[in-house]
Amino acid sequence: MTLFSKDAFRDRRALVTAGASGIGAAISRMLVGAGCEVVVSARRGTEAERWAEEIGAIAATLDVTDGVAVRRVVAETGPFDILVNNAGVDQHSFFTQTSPDEWQMLLEVNLISVFSCTQAVLPAMQEKRYGRIINIGSEAGRQGSKGGSVYAAAKGGVNAF
Repeated sequence: MTLFSKDAFRDRRALVTAGASGIGAAISRMLVGAGCEVVVSARRGTEAERWAEEIGAIAATLDVTDGVAVRRVVAETGPFDILVNNAGVDQHSFFTQTSPDEWQMLLEVNLISVFSCTQAVLPAMQEKRYGRIINIGSEAGRQGSKGGSVYAAAKGGVNAF
């Protein structure tokens, strides 16, 4: 069973962050199957290349924590009709064991990247008067998470955004 018809997204372009594994890979495959031209991004370019080749997409190496790199990749591979802010990293330690560097990294990947990627794609969407932005949040962002307070705080920001 497919969620969308074969041509549901024909003539649309999508950027899927962390699109080469897990939820992002499933979303990328679904969009390609619905006729969308998909740019699969991953921090490790070899992962993006492998998955993009398998599903018939375009690969982009992208560290979503680097705002300059985000704008460069969007300029080189866009414009986009669809953005899926999927990049995320979990926390597996209690707050008292969380270093300031880990706090910063979790916020950058899980929350600040949503801002950077959205800001990079939005002008073209506004100009076209069409765009869809999907932000992958988490129930942890609504209820908190034992052993994952920083992750939950970041995902709470995504849920509110």
